[in-house]
Amino acid sequence: MYREILNQLDEWREKEQDERKVLLFAGSKGVGKTFTLKDFGAGYFTNTCSFDFKAQDYVRYLFEGELDKNFILKKLSVSCGETLIPGETLLVFENVDVLEHSRDIVDFICQQLKEFHVVFTLDRLEMNFLKNNPEIADKVNVINIYPLSFSEFLIVNKENSFCERISNQAKQPLDEEEKKKLESYLKVYMITGGMPSVVKTYVDTLSMGKVEAEKAKILFAMEEEIEAIEQPALRNKVKQVFDSIPMQLEKENKKFQYGVVKLTARAREYKDAVEWLIDHKFVVPIYRAKEAIAPLDGQIDDKSFELFVSDVGLLASMYGITFADIDDEEFPFHMKGDALLEQYIYSELLHNPNTNNIYYWISEATARIAFIFQDGDVVIPMEINLDSNEKAQSLKVFRGKYNVPMAVRISKDKMQMTQDTLTLPLFSIWNL
Repeated sequence: MYREILNQLDEWREKEQDERKVLLFAGSKGVGKTFTLKDFGAGYFTNTCSFDFKAQDYVRYLFEGELDKNFILKKLSVSCGETLIPGETLLVFENVDVLEHSRDIVDFICQQLKEFHVVFTLDRLEMNFLKNNPEIADKVNVINIYPLSFSEFLIVNKENSFCERISNQAKQPLDEEEKKKLESYLKVYMITGGMPSVVKTYVDTLSMGKVEAEKAKILFAMEEEIEAIEQPALRNKVKQVFDSIPMQLEKENKKFQYGVVKLTARAREYKDAVEWLIDHKFVVPIYRAKEAIAPLDGQIDDKSFELFVSDVGLLASMYGITFADIDDEEFPFHMKGDALLEQYIYSELLHNPNTNNIYYWISEATARIAFIFQDGDVVIPMEINLDSNEKAQSLKVFRGKYNVPMAVRISKDKMQMTQDTLTLPLFSIWNL
């Protein structure tokens, strides 16, 4: 399956040994880390040898006790049935963070196997792992993989020409027939989402029933992992918080509120449950920026945040929304208080390497900018205005407070640049 991230992986591969660090390949569950690495290995290396510290007991035993490079390489070669050749073998170590002494193992591999192309994957959030192991942080490069973007979805559906048309629409605007077809694809994407197994099911079968079944498998696997939490109190709280996500996002103000989880809930009671969901990548947070001033990372209000799930298709299933529900509407993207809409936009922004440090902003009154991001030293607000409502006030309030050189407006209108605002159709966010 086509993934744009293969280009980033190839850039890492081509670096000289003294410049190349071990690669930390990070992403939520189900986004295709394992399959993407298999495709990468098959396309660019003589062989790929993968070892899973979570699923393969013998791999854990191999790295117990005193670590000897020659012994470990010999055993790894035997276990995968391949000769390990520097420059020709891709070594993949999955879920390295599940071991109690993972720091020592990661450090050993970074130091002793640097002649190989080595990739790590983690069971949990990569930033927490690096924060807890600062001595490893400067020894790895991090590449994040996300669910398929809308552009990748078009490509795997053999609509490459649409991606080219979207990229060139400033010079040659899309006609009405093209826009209608893209909106039809976007309706499908809002239900399938970008999880590779779900997209593959759709492409192979064109059956929305089978798509729903595949998404149900992913959600069931997530439920099973929550059920496996050993502490009953934490397990129940994690369930409650996760089940509240659709209600949280359906609100006009999408800030996470503990009172939605349980009427009497307080932050101190449920903070550990929220942290568990973030750390295990079941949810993706977006934090409020106190001020829209670069660097935005210095403006984090860590007590005010919104929680999205990892994929718009999964959120649709959590709401019980089917393709029939969406297909009945001419332009259905305002459903559930714009929850699916904002989930989709946030996913596209995370996928886009040009949009960094993504936050939301609210005024002291009621103005809300769903997304702001940093471009160099400039903070750019993104207004969602599908109805081209000239009375929309939030962007005016934002501009009245901050002297920003430009803004982005997500709209149904054609792509255009007017003085200080870039208007983008909903299907063009990936091209920002």
